[in-house]
Amino acid sequence: MAKQDSSKTVFLALSVNFFIGLIKSFVAFITNSSAMFSEAIHSFVDSFNQFLLWFGIKQSKKDNRKIYPLGRGKEEYFWTLVVAVLIFTVGGLVSLEHGIEALSHPKKLENLAISISILSISIILETYVLIKAVKKLRDGKKNKSIMKLLKKSNDGPLIAIVVEDFAATLGLIIALIGTLISYFTNNPIYDAISSILIGILLMVSGLFLGYEMKHLITGEAISSDLHIELKNALQKNKEIISVMTIKTISIGAEKYLCIVELNYQDNLEDVDIVSLNKKIETELKSIDHRLEQIYLIPA
Repeated sequence: MAKQDSSKTVFLALSVNFFIGLIKSFVAFITNSSAMFSEAIHSFVDSFNQFLLWFGIKQSKKDNRKIYPLGRGKEEYFWTLVVAVLIFTVGGLVSLEHGIEALSHPKKLENLAISISILSISIILETYVLIKAVKKLRDGKKNKSIMKLLKKSNDGPLIAIVVEDFAATLGLIIALIGTLISYFTNNPIYDAISSILIGILLMVSGLFLGYEMKHLITGEAISSDLHIELKNALQKNKEIISVMTIKTISIGAEKYLCIVELNYQDNLEDVDIVSLNKKIETELKSIDHRLEQIYLIPA
């Protein structure tokens, strides 16, 4: 059974980040906190990014087979790549520049108790969204690390949400630590350093997401383990002499195109081959529901 798309997870992240962004902006204004300013930028950039992801998901569902014979699933990857660029530039570079400016010209921080409270609440909210996103990413795969799941997933928006929310949660922790040190030492430099670290974190996150999207946009295949499983299943059919090639390519979130070149037994009639192909398609889709389009051709 095919999984639901990631639009609900994206919308949840969008709502939470926009709400947090408003609060962070207000707190940054009354406290002069550079780290809080960076976090406010981070939240608003994430909100806009998540709108783009939601838009990409909706666009990818539009069906126009005359113009897009394989569907528009890859459009999700384009918008996710745009998100990666925005995380690196608007999120990372702006936070880095603001942190360097605050380090060069430190300002007295005020009302830090409010800042600490808001950061703590934000960490709880972001962690909740992150847990939801990771749960969807795992989809029952309990024994694999998050990094391996990100590498193997072909759901661009979901990868982006996990990366963004991980960066958001870690960024909030960095901001909280910097604010606490500044609070107890009465030195705003630590707050500025936190802003710089948040900027670097966002830039690394953007680069990682962009790198993952490069593979999906250029047509990443299914895992080698699954490739072997498909070949073994095909070779069990007595009507097939040999499996020449199996080619797969990602065509959208949870969607793969599969082209199989087969050597059929010489005594098979055309009607027999048609019946066999229907049986094989059912078998392959039962192994992995993501094989949305399967083409079986004679060698």
